[in-house]
Amino acid sequence: MRAMQIDSQCPHLSTALQPSLMLELLQRALLDPLDHEGQRLRMDACIVGEKRYKPGKSFVLSYRLHVHDAQTGAKHEQVVSARLCRPDEGLAEFHRASSRQLVHTPGVRALAYIPEIEMVVWSFPNDRKLSHLPKLLDVEHLKTCLPEKLRALGAGESHEIDTITPEILHYLPERSCMIRYRLSLKDRSTGDNGALTIYGKTSRDEDGAEVYSIMRQLSAQIPGSAIPLGYDQKLRTVWQSHIPGEPFLWETLEESQIQEIFREIARSVAKFHSCAVLTDRRFDLTDIEESLIDTIAAARQAYPDVEGRIASLVSALLAQRRSMGWSETLTTPIHRDLKMRNFLIDGEHIALIDMDCVCLGDPLSDLGSLIANFYLNGIRASCHQDRIREAVDVFCRTYAECVPWSLSWPQVDWHTAAALIHEVTRRSIRQLDGQRVKHISEYLDLCEHLVSAQSVVLNERNSRHHGSKQDVARKTSDVQNVP
Repeated sequence: MRAMQIDSQCPHLSTALQPSLMLELLQRALLDPLDHEGQRLRMDACIVGEKRYKPGKSFVLSYRLHVHDAQTGAKHEQVVSARLCRPDEGLAEFHRASSRQLVHTPGVRALAYIPEIEMVVWSFPNDRKLSHLPKLLDVEHLKTCLPEKLRALGAGESHEIDTITPEILHYLPERSCMIRYRLSLKDRSTGDNGALTIYGKTSRDEDGAEVYSIMRQLSAQIPGSAIPLGYDQKLRTVWQSHIPGEPFLWETLEESQIQEIFREIARSVAKFHSCAVLTDRRFDLTDIEESLIDTIAAARQAYPDVEGRIASLVSALLAQRRSMGWSETLTTPIHRDLKMRNFLIDGEHIALIDMDCVCLGDPLSDLGSLIANFYLNGIRASCHQDRIREAVDVFCRTYAECVPWSLSWPQVDWHTAAALIHEVTRRSIRQLDGQRVKHISEYLDLCEHLVSAQSVVLNERNSRHHGSKQDVARKTSDVQNVP
């Protein structure tokens, strides 16, 4: 693929992605000078973190800055979030942000405007939309609100929190932040010491109440899943227990493990789909269609050299959906974010995590999404596609054995092909992930293969259907011509 096209609404995007250039700009904008001789704090490194790009609209990202104190030699990491504004709109955004309450860190500005690239920067825990982050890092506040949430984990009223050590696990600027808390406890009645690990996830909206409700329903049906500990409406935060295990990754799989691990993943997904969940959340084919069309627009803005190919595949997928006539579909809980990293492996136990997007819909859309993710990660890990295909076959066969409903494999293939567009390709563009972007042609090749195979099946079916009509007409004519 060619380089990304310059976006007139975010003309400085390429600069924002160059750590060496941003190191100088961020140091000048964020670090307060000690005196006329220089600065006490210095940046040693700038690492680009999470990115979210909506071509023609907005670009939000984070940076991890390695900072050291020139006087004491102490080092620490400072996370910042940034928003690239449209031409001549950065200063207005800066003034709006300045009017809000900000948390100040010694030597580091809470908010800055970089006019050269129309960028506004917030120093963590300040965030344009996650206004509750400072409270979630306030240890004294946490000591008052967390004890009641620990009851479900066996901590009684005699237990008190001695220390809390927060660690930022996953920060999506303006969207969400997952924090791990390591707690040391002391039992006042016995003097015994203990330890617990819990997690808090805060979001920009109030969806956490529904997420908490869904987690409670699922935890009662899936042994070993995360225990929901509560939802704090004021902080828009869901609290949950720790689950042991390591993320499911191609890179860590041994050849001898592949078949059994994929069987266990299939059993885990089948168990999840077999649960009963009460929620008003829905996801259907209309949502997929909108996302497919949105992928065309994203490619047009960022990578026009593949827009035509994507548009052609989307057109074929939508035509196939109409031809397949899905008058009846299953409705089960669906995860909506099935990816390899959301499975934790602990010995023989596999746990599915991250229930933020769970809703009701067709489980085949989940299957297609996960199969597409297998290919995405397998290709990135330089696995041969035959090896990935064998693992996918094991997964599909095992899943089919574990659910009481029969599967339409053409529909699974359709959902897989669609996911390669509206999930894999679209997210590759939106996240500006260089490793993913360079493989877009391979993702589209896979999609094209599935679409072509599906077209052959549909043509054969239509041919048989048309042939049977001709046979009936011929037989009717023969009967009418009998003397």
